[in-house]
Amino acid sequence: MSRFKPGDLVKVKDGTHQDGMPAHRVGMVIEEGETSKSYSKAYTIIFLGTDLHLKFHETFLEPFTTR
Repeated sequence: MSRFKPGDLVKVKDGTHQDGMPAHRVGMVIEEGETSKSYSKAYTIIFLGTDLHLKFHETFLEPFTTR
């Protein structure tokens, strides 16, 4: 079962670096990647307020909440 699904708001975990990623690190999942026995979930994220699409493995993402 997928940890995230398209439409979920996520935050890229602190300490994760990707060139061009905005400082707020918050985006929406727009696509689930393919899986195989040797590779688990990757998600394509569009960052809020931008048209930047980046792909991250699920271990680098956490659900975004305002709490």
